[in-house]
Amino acid sequence: MEIDYWNPNVHYHPWILDSIGDHPRQALDIGCGDGRLVRALADRARHVTGLDSSAAMVEHARSANRDVANADFVEGDVFDLVGTALPHEHYDVITMVAVAHHLGTDRAIRTAASLLAPGGRLVVVGLAAPRSAVDWLALVAALLAIRREAKRHGGKRAQDGLPVAEPDMTWSQVRHTAHLLLPGSRWRRRLMWRYSLLWEKPGAPARKHTAPDF
Repeated sequence: MEIDYWNPNVHYHPWILDSIGDHPRQALDIGCGDGRLVRALADRARHVTGLDSSAAMVEHARSANRDVANADFVEGDVFDLVGTALPHEHYDVITMVAVAHHLGTDRAIRTAASLLAPGGRLVVVGLAAPRSAVDWLALVAALLAIRREAKRHGGKRAQDGLPVAEPDMTWSQVRHTAHLLLPGSRWRRRLMWRYSLLWEKPGAPARKHTAPDF
């Protein structure tokens, strides 16, 4: 089943796919929603797990991706599943798209890092709250860009009922938290009112990664 729509999160899926490295064995998408990113990751990884706390979204994701043999979907709270359904230091790639602020950015980053295997990559696209004049100017630019791109892509939208939450940190707070918790991580403010975060966990990887053009 084709899942076809555009939004600012989908806009950064190509960057995510370019950032995961060469043929990871195990990938985890935290907050998978309808499973669109899981489907794309399954073309690159040996196996992908999509996790979401919403039973309705997991059911929808399973239905929409029933033809993807190397993916499965799990319903539950990521924090409750750590160490059981989600083994420590197991995943070569972990992605989070517009979900860290739902979970609490600090705790979400710490938890994802604990699940990541040595040499694995954490790839995050997230939202932050405006505070400075620069933030507000960036928001205006983002709204104009989002409107333009939505129109160019035909105005198709994701399934209704997706959860909404206000960002729990400002841009500067997220950047500081990322650099504090993930030394050597690369954080960048993006046009579509998103930030990107890329971190490779220290340690010997199971296979050599190719560094993306950040």
